[in-house]
Amino acid sequence: MRRSGNQSAAALRTAFAVVGLALSSPAAAQLRIVDYNIAQNYDIAADPAGLDTILAAIGGEVRNGVARPIDVLAMQELSETGADATAVAAILNGLYGVTSYAAAPVPANAFSGGNGLPGLVYNAASVTLLDAIALGDVGSGGAQQPRSSLRYHLRPVGYGPTADFYLFNDHYKSDDGSIDQQRRNAEAQSVRTSADALGDGAHVIYAGDFNVYHSDEPMYQKLLSAGPGQAFDPIDTPGSWSGSSFKLVHTQSPATQPAFTGQVLGGLNDRFDFQLVTGELLDGEGLSYLSGSYRVFGNNGTHAYSQAITTGSGAAPGVLAALASVSDHLPVVADYQLPARLSVQVAAVPPSVPLGSSATVSVVIQNGASASTSLGADELDYTLSVSGDLLGGGAGSLAALAPGVNHQITLNTAAAGARSGVITVTSASQGAATPLFTLPISFVVGGGGSLVRVTVAKDDFDAPLGRTGFSQTPAPGAYTSPASGFQVYQADVSGSIPFALVDQSADGFPADVQGVINTAAKSDAWFGVTDTVNNDNLNGGSGEATWAFDVSDATGLEVSIDMAAMGDFEATGVNADAFHWAYSMDGAPFQPLFISSVDGSSSALYTLADGDVTSLDDPLFMADAQGAAVQLNNVMQTLTTAIPSAGSQLTLRLTARSDGQGEAYAFDNITITGLRAIYAEADFDEDGAVDEADLAAWSTHFSTTGALKSQGDADADGDVDGADLLVWQRQRSDAPGISVATTVPEPSGLAALLAAMAALRTFARPAACKFQINNS
Repeated sequence: MRRSGNQSAAALRTAFAVVGLALSSPAAAQLRIVDYNIAQNYDIAADPAGLDTILAAIGGEVRNGVARPIDVLAMQELSETGADATAVAAILNGLYGVTSYAAAPVPANAFSGGNGLPGLVYNAASVTLLDAIALGDVGSGGAQQPRSSLRYHLRPVGYGPTADFYLFNDHYKSDDGSIDQQRRNAEAQSVRTSADALGDGAHVIYAGDFNVYHSDEPMYQKLLSAGPGQAFDPIDTPGSWSGSSFKLVHTQSPATQPAFTGQVLGGLNDRFDFQLVTGELLDGEGLSYLSGSYRVFGNNGTHAYSQAITTGSGAAPGVLAALASVSDHLPVVADYQLPARLSVQVAAVPPSVPLGSSATVSVVIQNGASASTSLGADELDYTLSVSGDLLGGGAGSLAALAPGVNHQITLNTAAAGARSGVITVTSASQGAATPLFTLPISFVVGGGGSLVRVTVAKDDFDAPLGRTGFSQTPAPGAYTSPASGFQVYQADVSGSIPFALVDQSADGFPADVQGVINTAAKSDAWFGVTDTVNNDNLNGGSGEATWAFDVSDATGLEVSIDMAAMGDFEATGVNADAFHWAYSMDGAPFQPLFISSVDGSSSALYTLADGDVTSLDDPLFMADAQGAAVQLNNVMQTLTTAIPSAGSQLTLRLTARSDGQGEAYAFDNITITGLRAIYAEADFDEDGAVDEADLAAWSTHFSTTGALKSQGDADADGDVDGADLLVWQRQRSDAPGISVATTVPEPSGLAALLAAMAALRTFARPAACKFQINNS
């Protein structure tokens, strides 16, 4: 999306198109996710070097040919204020010389009955934290959990919602009495209720200090029970884990000698720490666990059973010493592959090609996922298809790091004139980034014409062009409250306009503090929306308006709309404010055009017409279907986006919902532009060639007044005469080298025709060119 006035996006896309690049650097393939009970009594500030050593060693460990810094670090026994997580983030930032590591916020309702809270640190360069919520009935009762469960909603950077995953971070009740097991089971039930509510297909990781002694315990079996959120052990290691045969998975305790007050000792003999996953993370498609990557860091099974980790060789001696001194648990590390990324490059499309020629366009498709090895990302399954005046297609599967595949698309040059089509590439790979690529292209066959961007249709609410239909629900005037509205308005014309829509601070009402249309400057009509959710609206609280436009013979369509908004908008809830635009071509299903969103964590400044400045929370943003967003304010901005299809009728639909009298949205000048072929003046049939057929049209309509170009009026003076014939003679393309050397003054009537004949007789005329003059 862009502001108007920039170079044509369609022209740029035609010259060279690349899909698969994001504004921010995409996450490198693979995510390294770690679970670690830091131990509440360990003083991070007093001994940062110990933790520094461990975190650096985890990032430097090679598995499946890849070593990478931690992307997500789930921890337990952190301070309830979030200070410990912030300190860990600072260690990671210092370790790698970055500022991208951040601590997840502690939800306001999170509560601990002891031993702190779970927490999360993530690398914002590779994952985005979408939300964090606290779960569970916390208390000291036999059916209550001792502290909140925390659920984090995360998304790999550069990917869409289909690549999202959820991480449940828990510190279950310790000890092994019947009440302890009962309280662990209550927590597991709460976690599964939340996970199951995410529905089938959710990618979920269950991480934490489970404090469980064997796989038969009800709490563990609850996590593994059937349902949408069913958990699986990636290493499929059930049993009574305290025995020496399970020492490769033991996580507590790495020390037998105390390094800090309160450290639990006793050597490694329990598997308390886990990363369990839903089946969606085990299918090898999209975001998935990488087989063989699950490990207890520092534990390779060489240590003495029930002894310190320092008796083994699972890491460098300094790292093992740090593991024994920083916590009474060992980290659990697992790597996950990222989804594929569709990347498409289309070579330059020639603007004009000869009739009947063989012309092709190269389309290179590649799996653009950033990977160190091919295991780091899912394979890209793709399908290439074309429509309109294009021929070809293909399909394939590409591993990460594989070279791109070059497909040749043929331009149909069988008929002269303006031609167009759409190149479409889709990926069925689970969670793939940018899974849909569309590129409308246009070209002229036969020469003689050029493609020019023109206004095809518009609705400025004053003098529509090419608009073939309009409807809205509710109807204009449906609202009885003067503060509510969904319709076209015009200052000094409309009976009343909702106050939130107009800025009258410079038009006689200096006390006005809100409005998006400056009535002192804008006198033409526009469309306004505010407070659609009220008893007058029988359409479920939403307003819907639909426009139909004739876009025949135009390609490379772009839609521009001037938009403005002002208010404290709502981001969530049943009455969240939303203003969504969609389009349909020739009756096809509607597709997103512009999508609104609300930033509930920020505020915006609005300057009114009289210069006063107002600050309001939760501004409104508008993004195109590719996600490029612009913050709206009370000054109209022109937003433009492309329509990746061609046809005869374009339908636009606005669905709007505003739940208060203080949230206003307005728009004007809906404009559709497109590429249309402009032909030579004497190309009367507009087939790209000035030839005998055009001469026949001139001859047939000679002496016609009120004539059209198609009848032989080359100079657009409304008649067909000798001057038009001379234009044809100059521009004819079927006899190279023939031209009129001098400009002949425009004659009229019979003299014009005789002058034209005299001019023609100086040249060889094709035998097929026949016309007669009757002088009788």
